[in-house]
Amino acid sequence: MPYSKLLKGRYSANSWEYLVTAVCDHRRRIFAIPAHAEAFGQEIRRIETDGDVEWLAWVIMPDHFHALLRLVGERSLSNAMRLLKGRTARRVPGPVWQRGFHDHALRTEESRLETARYLLANPVRSGVSGSLREYPYWYCRWMQPGDDPDEFLLR
Repeated sequence: MPYSKLLKGRYSANSWEYLVTAVCDHRRRIFAIPAHAEAFGQEIRRIETDGDVEWLAWVIMPDHFHALLRLVGERSLSNAMRLLKGRTARRVPGPVWQRGFHDHALRTEESRLETARYLLANPVRSGVSGSLREYPYWYCRWMQPGDDPDEFLLR
């Protein structure tokens, strides 16, 4: 899909929640390298510390990234994603990202937990990991210490 079509109709507002996907340049498996995935994970957390977004759930896949987020700062969704991708590109060698990203604003009737479960199931569904418990590159706001991630996916 051309980048211009990704922008068509994009609107961002403070306190809105979005499901976003960003894909690595030429679908290269950049985040299959643990140091690259860890650097990206640090930048994800840094963006929240900066006060731009509140991460509800995210998963770093070898060649892309999914997240459920809430805008909480003054940045637009596009600016927050540009900042995240730019910071990552400075820490990981070579071209990292395809241009743009896909987003979907959650409507009030959509379940945040169902959306989180869907995106967190990606490593298992794709065969990257046998279970979420074994996969290190994910986060979910609704998980409590001691919770079994694989049971969370089945609820």
